[in-house]
Amino acid sequence: MADHMPETRETFQTIADLGDGDEFEGFFAVREARLQTTVNGKNYIRLTLADATGNVLANAWDADREIFQLCPAGSIVKVHGLVETYRGKLQVRVLRFRPAHDSEVEPDCFLPKSGCDITAMQEDLLSLVRSLTDADYSALAKAFFHNPGLMGRFSRAPAARDLHHAYIGGLLEHTLSVANMAACFAEKARVNRDLLLLGALLHDIGKMEELCLGLVIEYSNRGKLLGHLYIGAEMTAARVAGLDGFPVEKLDLIQHLILSHHGRLEYGSPVLPKIPEAFALHHLDNLDAKVDSANRVLDAIPNPDNRWSDFNRALEVSLF
Repeated sequence: MADHMPETRETFQTIADLGDGDEFEGFFAVREARLQTTVNGKNYIRLTLADATGNVLANAWDADREIFQLCPAGSIVKVHGLVETYRGKLQVRVLRFRPAHDSEVEPDCFLPKSGCDITAMQEDLLSLVRSLTDADYSALAKAFFHNPGLMGRFSRAPAARDLHHAYIGGLLEHTLSVANMAACFAEKARVNRDLLLLGALLHDIGKMEELCLGLVIEYSNRGKLLGHLYIGAEMTAARVAGLDGFPVEKLDLIQHLILSHHGRLEYGSPVLPKIPEAFALHHLDNLDAKVDSANRVLDAIPNPDNRWSDFNRALEVSLF
């Protein structure tokens, strides 16, 4: 299965190109790989293949442990496969595959990227930072976003592994969207505009350390152990430690917004929102995440003639 792959084709298909019945070749990142057994006792490999356009389930039949070792999660493989439909969804029957050579691929090509201009988003975010009038909150925001190294990492980071803004630049795009909504909402609502805006800017800052970019987006060990809410609150306290005379109560308030922004204990927040700005941030964050998730589901419908998506477990509905 892993040997003698034909090398005659010069162009390769992406996952977004694949249609039922297609026989194809392409390079893909292995997001997940499991050696499993059929009801007849034969081994096969269950794979999730990914590239910048999406991911697809694949099966390599009649495999053994030696073949399985050629495609560990986090590797890149060249696949010759056949697209099939199973229970209404596309999947791949792997005909042949082999590990990719370093000279054949660029790792960043396998990660999806924001469709927005990164430099323009950075400038818009810094404009919001400049709009803060509270001296303490302004100093804290600048401690984060006026740091070129941190801003570079922040601008490259994804906002999630799967559900929303799960691509390079996703954290910047999501944060900017939530911060813009917070600034607009504060013009009409009885909230502390600077506190809400700073909370929006920092609410997911911990995802810089919770998630890591390799060939695919994965959780770091620290992210799995602590989660981005705790990490973000910790990062904020560390920045405040470098600011002279920052009021303790203001730190408590901004950490409260970070720790409560999931809104419910069962959704991972260790505390519930207890100030108006925390309620507002929770709903603005959820609004942006849900709209992006819904658009991603609709964009992934393989047949444009379909009027409804499959049932989406995260959104708890099928989408029209």
